[in-house]
Amino acid sequence: MKILKTGLILTAFALFIFACTENKTANINTINNSNTVIVANNTQPAATIDELASAKNIFMKTCVKCHKEDGTGGVTVFEDTTIKAPNFTSDKMKNEDDAEFIETIENGEKEDGMPAFKGKLSEEEIKNLVKFIRREFQGKQ
Repeated sequence: MKILKTGLILTAFALFIFACTENKTANINTINNSNTVIVANNTQPAATIDELASAKNIFMKTCVKCHKEDGTGGVTVFEDTTIKAPNFTSDKMKNEDDAEFIETIENGEKEDGMPAFKGKLSEEEIKNLVKFIRREFQGKQ
C-alpha cells in the first residue's frame, strides 16, 4: 500500500512538473509573438556587427555621394541630376516609419531626385541600410 501511495505521489509530481514546463513554453511563445508584432510595427531587430559592416560599405559606395558621411544630406548634383537628399539626423527622418524608409530606397523619390535601388540592392541589404542609418545617424539600436 505504501508503495502504491509513493508511486501515485511521484506520478502526480511528475505530471505537475511537466504541466509547469509546458506552461513556460507557452509563455515564451506568447512573448516571442508579442515581439514579432512590435518588430512589424516600426522597429527591425537589432543589426549584427556583420550586417552593420556590410551596410556601412554599401552606404559609403552608394549613398554617401548625396547623403554625406555624416548623414546630413542636402542639395547636390549627381550625374547631371539635382538631388535633395534628406537629413537622416532630423526629427522628421527619425520619426519616419521603417516601411516608408525601405519603400523610398527601393522605389526612389522622383521629386527629390533619388534613384530607385530595387534590383540593385537586395531586400536584406536595404533593410540593413535602414538599421545602419538608424544606429549611425539617429542613435537608435
